[in-house]
Amino acid sequence: MKLAGERPEIPLSVESRVYHHVQQEWQKATIKPNGDKVYEEVHRTWRRGSLRAALLRWTLPLGIAAAAAIALFVMPPMDVPPLQVAATVSRIVGTGPLSSSYSEGAPVYSGEVISTAADEGLSLLLARSESLRIDANTQIRIDAADRFTLLAGRVYADSGQFVYREGGLKIETGFGSVTDVGTQFSVSVSDERLEVAVREGRVDVHSQNEDYAARVGERLTLIAGGPALVTDIDTNDMYWDWVADLAPALDLTNISLLDFLKWAARETGRDLQFENDESRMFAMRTDVHGSVNGLTPDEALVSILATTTVRYKIENDRIIIEHQSQ
Repeated sequence: MKLAGERPEIPLSVESRVYHHVQQEWQKATIKPNGDKVYEEVHRTWRRGSLRAALLRWTLPLGIAAAAAIALFVMPPMDVPPLQVAATVSRIVGTGPLSSSYSEGAPVYSGEVISTAADEGLSLLLARSESLRIDANTQIRIDAADRFTLLAGRVYADSGQFVYREGGLKIETGFGSVTDVGTQFSVSVSDERLEVAVREGRVDVHSQNEDYAARVGERLTLIAGGPALVTDIDTNDMYWDWVADLAPALDLTNISLLDFLKWAARETGRDLQFENDESRMFAMRTDVHGSVNGLTPDEALVSILATTTVRYKIENDRIIIEHQSQ
């Protein structure tokens, strides 16, 4: 301190300005505050805080939504399993609403429900040459290529030539399940009854803890609250006439006359018989040409044989073939 020496005196002008400033600040601090000004200042501060809160309340959700949208845009889409084709439309009969929803060759996917009107019918081609024909006034759900749920009406199933194989077609109804064992059969269901008619092979029916089996030429009827009934039905009975109208068209490419005759006999529920071996050999060696699209099996039989030297006759449940040598 001694080394620093004496401090220089503060100029009078500077001392006066400092004193005057200190005096003003002291007077402000000791003056009674103005209530109106205090209220305005507090209100202004509160509004600034409210505005910040409001902005936060609106901008925060918008920011979260924007972030979610960006994430959805950037993130790769989840794998969605493709629709499974269960069948292909083979034939449509009638001109009702069904014809505007489906066309021949169109795919039918698992989960679809098909409903037919009073004058309509539909034929589906399944895997392994199997087919399902849907009668008028019918509603059915296509669960898979070999699984169906018949809600009302009547259907006809043809499992092709795979007789007594495992894993047959299965049709669920309100009365129980119907499983084929390599057959041609029909199933009809209403609120009061379930009816299963077998044209070829065998059908197993499971209903309310009871198991039944219907064989070729039998019609099994289950009535609500009643016993099971089994009656006889011919394979070419008029009951099957509606089935012929919905028969899938036969492709005549590279098939013999014998193949065609076997198809016609099976579709009409008749046995095929030849007058002699020469007639059978002729049918084996002869190819067929043309088209039978839009024709019933009986109509196709007339159309194709008219172009050959083969003659036929129908006796009871048989188609009898005879080759007339020129």
